[in-house]
Amino acid sequence: MTFTDRFERLPGPLKSGLREPLTHFLLIGALLFGGGLIFKAQQRPVIVVNTQDVAQMAEYWELQSQRPPTREELTAMVRERVDEEILAREAQRLGLDQDDLIIRRRLAQKMAFAGQDVAPIPEPSPRTLESYYDRTRQTYAEPAHLTLRHAFFSVERTEGDPRLAAEAALATTRSGQTPVSDPFMLALTYADVSAIELLRDYGPEFAQLAEKAPLGTWVGPVASPFGWHVVRIESRRPARIPPFNDVKSEVRDAYMAEQRQAANAGFMAKLRKRYRIEVAEAPA
Repeated sequence: MTFTDRFERLPGPLKSGLREPLTHFLLIGALLFGGGLIFKAQQRPVIVVNTQDVAQMAEYWELQSQRPPTREELTAMVRERVDEEILAREAQRLGLDQDDLIIRRRLAQKMAFAGQDVAPIPEPSPRTLESYYDRTRQTYAEPAHLTLRHAFFSVERTEGDPRLAAEAALATTRSGQTPVSDPFMLALTYADVSAIELLRDYGPEFAQLAEKAPLGTWVGPVASPFGWHVVRIESRRPARIPPFNDVKSEVRDAYMAEQRQAANAGFMAKLRKRYRIEVAEAPA
């Protein structure tokens, strides 16, 4: 059956209505409107959440929760990611990212991360590392280390002056006795303590005495922020700079870090050449 035959079989009022110019106008308008909606839908920006994105979200969830996400939880994460992307794009469309200090700093950080560490640093030769070690050997200096014990006399003791108590205790050591200490929050014996640690915990007077006192003899009294002490140095390993072979790996790490810093500085210098920088003078 042809289209004409079908049209002739329509009811009379419907055929009359279809012949009206207004009907034709409305039909054409509807078709144009529908086509416009379809075209507009096809022109909308696309947000893609691909398989890798979903896998990364699931992996991060499992890392945080120590279990894989359920289907509902993964769906919620995807929806949150899409909402976040929509809001970010709308903020950019409206210019909300302009003149925002936090956003500018974040973008600067991302650009710094993207631009740094891109140039390969060649592996240094043994001769290069030895030369670098010779220039920086003081970096690897080890402080003196000591084995010692001490007796402590607190400034908060209720009986007698703590310094006099320390002097009396020192006098008893001359007859071979071991001095009796007041209770103390830190250790009374050290098997291997550095001079720097002693300086930090007990102050300069205590540290200087420990570095210079003769071995195997009770000496003092010496003050600290806690009170007074008498000290016996059992052994002492003087400060030293370790030989190159002992710190070779540390020297290499320091050399590579220095070269990387120089490469990053060069990268930033190239970027600066792309811009004309104008800085206003500070108001007087």
